[in-house]
Amino acid sequence: MLAGCLNAAHAETAHSLGQVPSLLKTPESKEVFKEQMEGKPAPDKLGTHLPAGLSAQAIAALLLPADSKSPLNSVGAKPLPGEPGLYVAIVCTGGDIPTRAEDMQCNQFPGEGAKSPLEARLGVIEVKPGVPPKLVAKSAGVDGSVNWRDTELPSAPDALDQTGSNGIRPQQYDGFDLAPYRISKTQRAFGLRGAWFDGYSGGMGSYSALYLFAIVDGTLKMVLAVPMVAYKDIAGDWNKDGTRSHDITQGANILIVSKHSTNGHFDLQLRSRTGHWQRLYQWSSTAAAYRPASTGL
Repeated sequence: MLAGCLNAAHAETAHSLGQVPSLLKTPESKEVFKEQMEGKPAPDKLGTHLPAGLSAQAIAALLLPADSKSPLNSVGAKPLPGEPGLYVAIVCTGGDIPTRAEDMQCNQFPGEGAKSPLEARLGVIEVKPGVPPKLVAKSAGVDGSVNWRDTELPSAPDALDQTGSNGIRPQQYDGFDLAPYRISKTQRAFGLRGAWFDGYSGGMGSYSALYLFAIVDGTLKMVLAVPMVAYKDIAGDWNKDGTRSHDITQGANILIVSKHSTNGHFDLQLRSRTGHWQRLYQWSSTAAAYRPASTGL
């Protein structure tokens, strides 16, 4: 029971909901609180409001296999910064199909048996005036499995205990991470964020992972999957003044591109935002992806 063991050691208590913001130490925790507790609208990180020159039909035709029969869930695209005319795009199928504008996109609620599981495919698309959009590399399906035990974040999604496995898949893909992940002198990577949300009668948990993709030998490929954010708010005892205590558990990682390289690719360092934990990832020529440095190359 990873989550329960860690919560006891890292929880801080706010004596009312209004005091919770003063305990929040990371940008990620503050964002979760604003969206979940204050009702702030979430930004369109997935790019479902499509840019000019790209339609959902065109993106789906480029990314999905011709024999795909799973129902369309959502489509998104974002311009790739510093790369004029290039867009990262996603097509989600299955899961909980949105029927209203306010419904969650690319999501599958836990415990609810959707007719088909949530699946996602990514692509990098070139858009030029007067020319049909085209893929610059073969598209890739998103496996989504991430080893949540491979970190020192203070809590974990409930799914980790429910599956009994180290690797768990997110219930939602909620946005692109387009930070400048330059993994070699000639390769740029981009990220996709996966999310979990656990609801309780007196609180909630919010978690995210980062999936890093790069074009390898003409094909888009996932080269890294790591846990990034853990936030848990559990309502506790009622106070005499009618307020209620909240036990807050939080943690976040940041991914840094190193100047040192291994096998022609820059090392990646996953570091805690609030503590001293860190882990080095190096490029494996055999796997054509990043692996923890301790496992060998």
